[in-house]
Amino acid sequence: MPKFFQTETAAHAGGKQTFQNVKFKKNDFNSSAPAEAGTLLEIIPVHIKRPPIIQFIAYIDSMSDKIQSSHTAEQPFGRTDPFYIWSKSKRTIGISWSLPASSKAMALDNLNNLSWLMASLYPSYKETGTATSIAASPLFRVRYANLISSPTSDGQGILCVIQGLNVTHDTSMGFVSIKPFQDDFGLIKAAGFENSTNAGKNILVPKLMKLNCNLDIVHDHSLGWDFNTGQWRGGLGATGYPYDFGLVRDTADMPSSGPVYEDASPPATANAAPGSIHNKKDQLDVQDLNDDRGIETPPTS
Repeated sequence: MPKFFQTETAAHAGGKQTFQNVKFKKNDFNSSAPAEAGTLLEIIPVHIKRPPIIQFIAYIDSMSDKIQSSHTAEQPFGRTDPFYIWSKSKRTIGISWSLPASSKAMALDNLNNLSWLMASLYPSYKETGTATSIAASPLFRVRYANLISSPTSDGQGILCVIQGLNVTHDTSMGFVSIKPFQDDFGLIKAAGFENSTNAGKNILVPKLMKLNCNLDIVHDHSLGWDFNTGQWRGGLGATGYPYDFGLVRDTADMPSSGPVYEDASPPATANAAPGSIHNKKDQLDVQDLNDDRGIETPPTS
């Protein structure tokens, strides 16, 4: 029976050595050890009852992380520049990866996991015969080491929406041809697919497929900063946002008692001490803005 190469078996931490069907979650959404280690890219569609654990060996081609902030401009009379009031910040992770098929076993494993991923982009329905009974929209937990993970739900992937999936079949690399009921019946039967595959069928799998998608993050924890202490609001275990490391304030670093600028950092002046108010006009501008927003301005030292 065709087996995975040694590196492919190692990527699964020995848990998969040839083509097998995906496993399914029952009690939690915790990631596997290889997904935590970064040898697997793991995707769990949480909108599906007893969801499949979709796994790809982490041949990551590229990854991007973007936070796009939006502000509302409020222009008071007589002021040159408007006050910018934050309204939202949206985080999107873009990821591209490759699916090489080094053998018939790897080709079938890639195709099966890809089929699960593509099908999971559709919602769950309460009733089989109607399209108007949507019970749950597609929602996922995605894990790739510490770079794509939840800072609060330790051991779980980040909660997100997948905004579509692009699959490119690199036909120039050729195909793996599999005949389920001829030479490859043992491989199909051992994985439990003999009753779901038609006799005489020929399965083609590209030797190389490339995937890319965007993950729109659904934060399952608080964001932002405590006005009074300067501490991150993420809560216990979320200090490492977003990459599960850092963002820890020294306990000896006490918050300043000086004024807080809500609109922007004032320009530096030659005679101003670091962190001090620069002039009376700046003091009044901050006071006016804070009064409009119902925020108490700390007293000057």
